[in-house]
Amino acid sequence: MLDHKTIQSLPKVELHCHLDGSVPLDTLKKLARKEGLDEELLARATAPKKCADLREYLESFDIILPLLQSEENLAIAAYDLIEQVSKENVCYIEIRFAPLLHQQQGLQVEQIIQAVVDGIKKAQQTFDVRANLIISAMRHHTDQQNADLVSRLKSMIEPAVVGFDFAGDEQQNGNDKISATTTLALNAGLGLTLHSGECGCAQNVVEAIQLGATRIGHGVAIRNSPEVMKICAETKTLLELCPTSNLQTNAIPDWDAYPLRLFIDNGVACCINTDNRTVSETTLTHEYALLASHCQLTVAEMKQLNINAINGSFASDLVKKELLEKVTLSYP
Repeated sequence: MLDHKTIQSLPKVELHCHLDGSVPLDTLKKLARKEGLDEELLARATAPKKCADLREYLESFDIILPLLQSEENLAIAAYDLIEQVSKENVCYIEIRFAPLLHQQQGLQVEQIIQAVVDGIKKAQQTFDVRANLIISAMRHHTDQQNADLVSRLKSMIEPAVVGFDFAGDEQQNGNDKISATTTLALNAGLGLTLHSGECGCAQNVVEAIQLGATRIGHGVAIRNSPEVMKICAETKTLLELCPTSNLQTNAIPDWDAYPLRLFIDNGVACCINTDNRTVSETTLTHEYALLASHCQLTVAEMKQLNINAINGSFASDLVKKELLEKVTLSYP
């Protein structure tokens, strides 16, 4: 039986966690006091349990982002996120963020990334959590902005930066509009994961795979397409599922419709994630507990979901080997 205590004690891997949406609330309050901002506004940093759509969910970031515009604050946020995930035995995490959203006070991309790296490295002196970074481009930014972002990543040669992502409104800016940048990211040696099939159609997931994505952020729209599920299974594309977030944004209407069991039965590789720990008021432990309750998830299936995450991660082969050994030895 997968109870909360068991889930928390087992080593877990998370691949889809946004830094800005996962800064602990206590940290946000500390940063608000530091910046002289009204703490009461932070009540809106947590999204409603059921939003009208993704757009309403994303309004929470309007409150959070102004607090993450200095190197010091970014380092604090990264440190506190690592501390938070260590408490629930997350042994590996890939943290994603969009540097171009942290330039309100004139920071350069290199400064922003370095600040996050510094926060993580400092945390790792205390907490046993391996971490890498995924850099997110935004769909509403221009090709030139996003090409420049990739160029700056290449010039930095930061080992912790292992992946590239596109986030934002996929209905207004589809995958057909981002191919130039994704090609640059792949040529730079970065792993590619794309937010697709969250609120759009299943075809968006097919297009993401054609662009070279080995992982799909969310991807739940494919539940209505046996053909696309078959493509995902055959290409071994990993879906980064975020259950609480998917229900909040109405990507999935309710738990009865949640497609985890459908995906497992159709051979679609999945892993479980929080998306935004603070905005969604969740933890990885809580996500698994919900799946155990609503989808009858077993210990063996939880183990496989974490193995899927390790195999699909952008970590080095050596780190993957160590993580696989840890999971294999820890699970019954």
